[in-house]
Amino acid sequence: MNGGSPDRTMGKSGSSSLLGIARLAAATVIVAGVAGGTTLAESAQSAIVARLPSGHPALTQSELTVRIGTTNFPVTAIRKSPDVPRSIAIVLDVGPDQTEVLFKEKEIAMALINELSDSRTSFTVVRAGTSAKVEETAVDRSLAIKGVSAMTADTGRKAGAPIYDAVGAAIHETSRSPGLRIVLFIGEGNDGGSTMSYPELRTLAEANHVAFFAALVASHSLRGTKSILRYGWNLRALAGETAGLFLENRKTTKATRTLGECMRALRLITFDMPSRPPGRYEIRVSATGGARLRAQRSIYVP
Repeated sequence: MNGGSPDRTMGKSGSSSLLGIARLAAATVIVAGVAGGTTLAESAQSAIVARLPSGHPALTQSELTVRIGTTNFPVTAIRKSPDVPRSIAIVLDVGPDQTEVLFKEKEIAMALINELSDSRTSFTVVRAGTSAKVEETAVDRSLAIKGVSAMTADTGRKAGAPIYDAVGAAIHETSRSPGLRIVLFIGEGNDGGSTMSYPELRTLAEANHVAFFAALVASHSLRGTKSILRYGWNLRALAGETAGLFLENRKTTKATRTLGECMRALRLITFDMPSRPPGRYEIRVSATGGARLRAQRSIYVP
């Protein structure tokens, strides 16, 4: 199970449904903001996110090719943080199953906020639990960390949290900001009770060029017999589709270092693309000289 599906065209009703679903979440949201700016939607360009390989700190526009189907599109810019604003949303699983390991989730979240904080980075902290209430408060970095630190696990019968709804809310929050958009999920990984389906979540991420990362944290093994992954299947697929990364039960120091390095390697690639009918299109990004990029694999045109 990888959450993949063949390309298909979605009409305006599907697009409107996604916009409505994006506003749903089993989460409490705390935002640490920076000044906004002109969004890419106001320009005539399209954008996708890509992650540079180690050893290739820089690539020029002429070294990249963006292709949809059999057509190549000229790259107009390759931008990184802090040259462009960076919005990072961190989704914490606070469901009843996570009582024993919530402190590990918070350690990773707070360490990343400290490591990646700068004048052009904003942070959104999303509580993914049994509550369906969404609250948004503009705060600075120190208050975002305090908000993470104060989180407590939900009580009651152990059950999966509505992860997709919470991640969808995080994507919606990052989509308000221009530049690089990153969503990181930290928790067990299995969804339970979301109103949003995985294909809708994937389309939402693709439409907003969001790089999705997942760091699974649990008090038990995440794999079953023959080392088959039992938790977070679709989250692993989503990370692969969006130039992100998927980690399992890593120690805090190693997880923070790996996530930080990969997030710093993200680039926002803009390119000229004539208008196309609404739908999901496979997209390929390649570089000259043998450099292999992990890039967004599809783009959704609303």
